[in-house]
Amino acid sequence: MKLLLNTLLNTLIISCCLFSSMTLAKTYTTEEYQQIFTGDDTYKQQQAVESMILVGLEDPSIYNTIQAKIVAQMHTATDKHAIDNTAWLIKGLGYSGDPQYHDFLLTLSEGYAHKKIRKYAKRAVDDLSKFQVWNVILQDKTHYDNKQPHRQNIYAAALRGDDLELMRIAAKRIANGYLFDDFMLEQLATQLKPMRLMDDSKLAIDTYAWVTRALASSGNEKYKPVVEAVSQTAEQKKLRKYATKYLRKYY
Repeated sequence: MKLLLNTLLNTLIISCCLFSSMTLAKTYTTEEYQQIFTGDDTYKQQQAVESMILVGLEDPSIYNTIQAKIVAQMHTATDKHAIDNTAWLIKGLGYSGDPQYHDFLLTLSEGYAHKKIRKYAKRAVDDLSKFQVWNVILQDKTHYDNKQPHRQNIYAAALRGDDLELMRIAAKRIANGYLFDDFMLEQLATQLKPMRLMDDSKLAIDTYAWVTRALASSGNEKYKPVVEAVSQTAEQKKLRKYATKYLRKYY
C-alpha cells in the first residue's frame, strides 16, 4: 500500500513540476540539438545545455554549432539576457570534453568580455578535462541494453564508471527524475553490493548516500533489504545515518 501511495504521489509531483529541474533532464536528438542551437529561443538553449551533462553525445558537430553561436553573438552580448545566454552556451561547450575548444575558451576567459562570460569560460576550460574522461564512460556501449531507453543506458554507464562525481550526478538525476523502472533500480542496487569506490572522503560518502537515496525513494519493497544493509553495515557512520533516514522516509 505504501508503495502504491508513493507511486501516486510521485506521479502528482511530476505533473506539477513543469518548470523544475526534472524538465531540464529532457533528452534530445542530434537534429533537435542542431535546431535549438541555430535558433533564437534562449530558454530552449539553456534547457538543452543542462541536458548535455549526462547525454553521451557522439556527434561533435553540435559543439561546432554552439561555438559558432557564441562567436556570432559575442559582440552584441551587452545586456543581462544576452550575457546570460552566452554564458550558458560557453558552459555547454565545456561539456564537450574536446581539447580543440581549449584555446577558444581560454581566450574568452582572458579577454575583454563581460566578467560573467569570462568566469564561465574559465570554468569551461576546467570542465574540458573532466568531461574528456566522463564522455568516454558515457559513450561506452559494452553493456548497452537496446531494450532500454538511451537515457537509462547513459545513467547506467555513469553508475558503472570509476568516477564518483559522475556517479553522484547520475544518482541525483535518477532520484529527481523519478526513474524507478526495474532496469534503473537494479543498476543502483548493484552499486551498493558492494560499494566498490567507497572510502572516507566526503565525495564518496555523499555519492553513495545519493545512490542509496535514489534506490530508497522508489519505495519499492524489493530493494528495502539493500537499503537496510547500508544502514546496518556501511563502515561510515554518516552513510549509515543517511540510509536509516531514507528507510523511515520512504518505507
